[in-house]
Amino acid sequence: MFAVIMAGGSGTRFWPASRPHMPKQFLKITSDRTMLEETMARVSLFTTLERTSVVVGQIHAEVTAQLLTGTPVQAIIEPTGRNTSACIGLAALHLKHDPQAAMAVLPADAFIANVNAFAASLKAAGEIAQTGAIVTLGIQPNRPETGYGYLQAGEARGAAQGQTYFQVARFVEKPDALTAVKYLANGDYFWNSGIFIFTVETILQEIETHLPELHAGLCEIEKAIGTTEYEAVLQRIYPTLESISIDYGVMERTSKPIYMLKTNFGWSDVGSWQALYELRTEDYDANGNLLLGDAVTVDARNNLVYATTGRKIALLGVENLAVVDTPEALLIAPIERSQDVKKISDLLKK
Repeated sequence: MFAVIMAGGSGTRFWPASRPHMPKQFLKITSDRTMLEETMARVSLFTTLERTSVVVGQIHAEVTAQLLTGTPVQAIIEPTGRNTSACIGLAALHLKHDPQAAMAVLPADAFIANVNAFAASLKAAGEIAQTGAIVTLGIQPNRPETGYGYLQAGEARGAAQGQTYFQVARFVEKPDALTAVKYLANGDYFWNSGIFIFTVETILQEIETHLPELHAGLCEIEKAIGTTEYEAVLQRIYPTLESISIDYGVMERTSKPIYMLKTNFGWSDVGSWQALYELRTEDYDANGNLLLGDAVTVDARNNLVYATTGRKIALLGVENLAVVDTPEALLIAPIERSQDVKKISDLLKK
């Protein structure tokens, strides 16, 4: 099986630690390793690093090269971001020498608690994908979440490596709060993990069928792979490719069977400072503070501190705050408002 790690996101929800030149996947926020390094470690449990690729933007090519030093992982550079269909298509071109191999596509910036259960699900998904189907992982929800897309599970279609797989009845956009409560109670709705598994041949055929203009551009790039013209052709063609997600471009249009495994391995997309705080409960102090940096507290409870400046942070008599101190900016906010940090990033861009 091949593994393709998509590491091209901008990560604006973790401002100010996450900036255009250093998005979330390159930060050490869930452990003492970057999220990309954590993802590579998980991948090594279901395939080899020799069969692993990281797709990353040109702006992050240097930091990626540093992280990949000493590993056999291949870096595939996008001149500019063109959404997940182009990203996956470009990666598939580089794997076309083994068209029947399963190809697992996954984001670089998710957290997985039970890595062994995760690897077992990927191995099962790879076996299912060999039938020509498209496979995804549905995450068992534990709360009425409005920030994720959902998958509705249909009928059981078989089993692989002891895991039952189900027809995906439909893909559902992010719901409102009332609908999310109904989904949780229904039991047939699962969070969309954004992880897809298919063979190299299958996904290239699907792109050709449903995104013919994108496929035509990819074919031009393919002709240059392995030649001295590759970089020039990539720089010329890739920015012109259609920008569309794999969900819209292929998953909602395909006539291929789409199957899902129902999983529960402690997944989180770590989408905000609050999500990070809730994730790292084992690292709280006696008053529920998560202190990631040089910080002291007096009569302070349930706060998050993330500091990379080396400056001492002192909290006195405050509760439920997110304090993020970086060399470029300082954020202080009620932690429950951390999803709104993107508004600050957007404001600064203007």
